[in-house]
Amino acid sequence: MVLPSPKVRLVLLFILASLVLRAEPAASDPILFAAATDAELQPLVDRLQQPVTEQRASWQFRQGLIGGQRVVLIRTEGDPLNAVAATTLAIRRYHPKLVVTYGLSRAHDPALRPGDVVVSEKFAAFDGMESDVLPLDGGSAPLTWSRLQHKLATAGEKETPTDFFPADAQALGRAKTITLAHGRIMVGVPGSANQVNREADRVAWIHDKWGTSCEDGESAHIAGCAQLLGVPVIGLRVIDGTESTAATVALQFLEAVK
Repeated sequence: MVLPSPKVRLVLLFILASLVLRAEPAASDPILFAAATDAELQPLVDRLQQPVTEQRASWQFRQGLIGGQRVVLIRTEGDPLNAVAATTLAIRRYHPKLVVTYGLSRAHDPALRPGDVVVSEKFAAFDGMESDVLPLDGGSAPLTWSRLQHKLATAGEKETPTDFFPADAQALGRAKTITLAHGRIMVGVPGSANQVNREADRVAWIHDKWGTSCEDGESAHIAGCAQLLGVPVIGLRVIDGTESTAATVALQFLEAVK
């Protein structure tokens, strides 16, 4: 048997290595998925290949591969402070190329129906409000309050008043391709605050003042954190759905961006 020359063997090895790399591409920079509860995270955890769990401060960070894409999963507790802390730690530790905040939400836009998915065009943190001056015993008139901007720290520690946090346009385009068994994909404005608003007039007022499509506890704060740290962000919010539905939408989005 005549063996090929060293040069031919080197070429063959190079071709073989190229084929292997095409069949099993190297994991890229991770996508960070943030959800409020274990129930929303668990379907993604169950799909992890080569799973690794790290404990940092009060949070567990689960990472691994899903369909060849490296992902990091964090639980936010549905609270702005926890969400921003966990997101900051994850961005600094894992350097994700995209942050995805997903989960359940309550409708502000009366056109939304249960099962619809709001995909973020931008985010609104509607916890900033300023009241008029009223004397003691003058009562309270919350529906007359005005919107208070967030003063984001930008280059040179300059304060930049900000009403909304933008979502990533490319990720938005991918999210719009998701096909739902029930419900509609609706481009809108997820809003968040450490509040649970159930008064119809109050909900209508927030919707009017901030243009919010829906309400949750943390998505806009995660988006603001991502903006401050220079990472693209997208939001996926299921209206009055189930945790498993929210996870299914997140997995469909992951498939769309691969």
